[in-house]
Amino acid sequence: MFEINGFDTAGVVKLKRPSLTAALKKAKELVQDGCRDVRVVDPSGRIYTSFDEQAA
Repeated sequence: MFEINGFDTAGVVKLKRPSLTAALKKAKELVQDGCRDVRVVDPSGRIYTSFDEQAA
């Protein structure tokens, strides 16, 4: 399971997605919606913090 973490005006955002593709897509949506410090953590602990067009 891939974790998506970030912050919005209401506080901490924590979501999970079953695939990297789905997690990166959701992370990109969160950034576009104004969330800050968004990152995706994969099951091995690798952290993704860049969500440009090529990543999703």
